Amino acid sequence: MKKNGIDDVKKSKYFTLWDIVPYLCVLAVAVALLLVFLLPEKSEMTGFYVMHDDMTVMDFSFDSDSFNISEEYKDGVKIDEKNGGYSVSVVTADGYNVFFVDKKERTVKMVDADCSYTQDCTYMPEIKSTGDSIICVPHKLKIVASGGIDSPVTG
Repeated sequence: MKKNGIDDVKKSKYFTLWDIVPYLCVLAVAVALLLVFLLPEKSEMTGFYVMHDDMTVMDFSFDSDSFNISEEYKDGVKIDEKNGGYSVSVVTADGYNVFFVDKKERTVKMVDADCSYTQDCTYMPEIKSTGDSIICVPHKLKIVASGGIDSPVTG
């Protein structure tokens, strides 16, 4: 290479605009894909269902304001109406969980459990839209919001 060519390279900028454009395009596509797949559209929940060890314990519909409790768990579910909602206690062989259903706000919040010293499930955020859930791992209990397009069929 001639001395003149080396000097030209040394004096030029590290990157030109056309060197950066392909990287910016790839970054824009990656961000768009993340937004599409990681931020799904959530809709208002119309109810929820409770599962224990992959069996449906109960489900609730805000529209009809009614609980549907499965026969296997009728003795272990206690429902008390208070403060504009329901306090629901679910007792299984693994222990008990108490959650509050707010009819006005259409939310569900775990309020008490005997699952562990830290009771991690009571610190989970309330569920208020489809796709949200509360899970108590030691008790194998989960509360899942239902409604909208992605609503599972329960019964």
